[in-house]
Amino acid sequence: MIDKHNFWSIVSGVFTCLLIGKIILESIMGYRDVNYAENILTLFIITVVATAILGMHKYLQNVPVLLVMFLQYVGLIGSVMGAIWIISRFTDVAPGGYQDMFWSVTIPYVVLAGVYYISFFREVKKANELLLEINQEK
Repeated sequence: MIDKHNFWSIVSGVFTCLLIGKIILESIMGYRDVNYAENILTLFIITVVATAILGMHKYLQNVPVLLVMFLQYVGLIGSVMGAIWIISRFTDVAPGGYQDMFWSVTIPYVVLAGVYYISFFREVKKANELLLEINQEK
């Protein structure tokens, strides 16, 4: 899964997919982003933080998986909302900025974390089947 050897390749792939999705969605909606560069950098930072948070599950193996998933989401959304709050002290944030960021983070995170955990559980299932097979041969 996510480790120090594949961290940046996962970040790059996820960031590319999210950026392409953003561009397609904005072109369909006819929206022109006046803060384009800042929003792309924000997307990259959120992608790095979210990938790091997802990669932490291996340190929480003694905690129930649903609790880990919930804590990871709370950690991510808390980090993002905290960062927006700090940024709002230096610049204006749109009236619906917190709500927009909530949905902009929640939807991709739920989808991507879902894919990540489904593949994780499949690997665990394969490993368990392999162990069972090895134990039966003895």
